[in-house]
Amino acid sequence: MDFTKTEIHASVDVLADQIFRGQVSDDYHKARRDQSEGFDRDLWRVLADAGLLAATLNETFGGSDMNLLEITGLLEAQGAVLAKLPLWQSIVASQLIDRFGSQDQKTALLPSFSRGDSHLSLAFAEAARADFDDLLKIKNDSVNGLVNDVAFAQQASAIILPLQTDDETILYLLDPSQDGVTLLLQMASNDEPHYQLKLNNLSIDPANIIASSNRSVDLVEWVLQRSYTALAAVQLGVVQEALKRTANYVNERHQFNKPLSSFQAVSHRAANGYIDCSSLRACVYLAAWRLSEGKDASAEARTAKWWACEAGHRIAHTAQHLHGGLGADIDYPIHRYFLWAKQLEYTLGGAQQQLASLGRQLANNDSLGFVI
Repeated sequence: MDFTKTEIHASVDVLADQIFRGQVSDDYHKARRDQSEGFDRDLWRVLADAGLLAATLNETFGGSDMNLLEITGLLEAQGAVLAKLPLWQSIVASQLIDRFGSQDQKTALLPSFSRGDSHLSLAFAEAARADFDDLLKIKNDSVNGLVNDVAFAQQASAIILPLQTDDETILYLLDPSQDGVTLLLQMASNDEPHYQLKLNNLSIDPANIIASSNRSVDLVEWVLQRSYTALAAVQLGVVQEALKRTANYVNERHQFNKPLSSFQAVSHRAANGYIDCSSLRACVYLAAWRLSEGKDASAEARTAKWWACEAGHRIAHTAQHLHGGLGADIDYPIHRYFLWAKQLEYTLGGAQQQLASLGRQLANNDSLGFVI
């Protein structure tokens, strides 16, 4: 494997960083503090006009055929400025539709997404658990029940919803505006609009089912691996920026006529954060590389998510603690990095859930891990 950035990868990094840092500032967040629902559609279209939204899609639908590794910098750049956008969800969902959707599904959803006129969402909180007992079941061609923690569900052109039949788990393209769907706002700790979906006699249209022609491909696992990797990439951007801001602060802030960074306890804790960042980056790139090469990344993606949980927790606390009283001041920006890191830590399962899943894989696969 080679993590050396290609020319395309490097150009995406630069372009994404320029757009996000040019559009999203600390003052931007203050101005939008009271906007609980929705997201910045103007910024969404800027990303679309730059060709970044649909970068991983087929050229037929306005994409550039990039792989997941090449757009990790886009997700990192989002995390660095804490841009409230349905970015990783839309990227994973659009990849799924592009790869496995019918021609009608692609034509109906992907062109408008590429133009920045629409977005996509995922309803995978239940599917990320070890068993699928919590998945809603199709009975008599309809579905009843509740689905929790669906980010940016409002006005999404489609929500990828796993459903259980008598024989298998399927993925369904749910239109949140159709009859039988009620949305209840559930605000996340980082101010992202999440929703509970109440499905009441929702009629299942076979034309909206995503089916793989290769029966050996588990579509739920396919989505989860890419979701874990994308989440970890966003977390990498969050913690890198939090650590950078903290380093600047402790260099400028003085106690006893010395910068805080000169005290051993402060420098050691910041150094531990740097090590955590480096470990998370290596795991993100490994998982993204394997997925980009068409390889299974069930262990690597969950390892990246585990590091996102651990590094996110430790660095978020380090950044807040080293800022002292300012770390708890909601008028000072560092608290937002703490909230984002904690939200990403628990999205699709926290560290213990990832460890449990990795433990099962290690127990069932002798080729994983170190073999003596």
